[in-house]
Amino acid sequence: MLKEGDKVLYETVGVCQVKGVSTQEFLKKDKLYYSICPVYQKNTMIYVAVDNEKVKMRPVMSREEAEAFISELPRIEEIQAENDKERFQMYKQMLLSGDRRCWAAMIKGLRSLQKKRMEKGARLAVRDQEGMKTAQKLLHEELAAALEIMPDQVPAYIQDKLSKGVNPEPA
Repeated sequence: MLKEGDKVLYETVGVCQVKGVSTQEFLKKDKLYYSICPVYQKNTMIYVAVDNEKVKMRPVMSREEAEAFISELPRIEEIQAENDKERFQMYKQMLLSGDRRCWAAMIKGLRSLQKKRMEKGARLAVRDQEGMKTAQKLLHEELAAALEIMPDQVPAYIQDKLSKGVNPEPA
């Protein structure tokens, strides 16, 4: 069971902090709920039943896990699907998976697709842009929470860490 102060990744909302565990008067009174608040989006409170198994919620990675993940980034293969409908469905599942490796693979795949389309004078589809933005938000928030920096500092942090070897694009 999570406790007050724990940081979790909650579905596609992002990094949240547990503010408490209690019953809620306006919800089922015989159930315990986590009160969680998005860390990078103030003035929002989410209530999640402690025993809810449908909700994707997991602890945020540790600093050590974040550093190991960053060093692994160059080896994560991009994932792509040429068929728009198939790609949208696949990326939707990847976003909901809570798997940071999937997010990185998705970002790499979408960047590659974006580059191909730009070479042809076309743009990335809006749904692809939104998917990439969501994947980056989730990944950057989790890394920021683990590394105790702000999400907008994550790309530079990744670039700095990886610049000692190959110089790949940050996630």
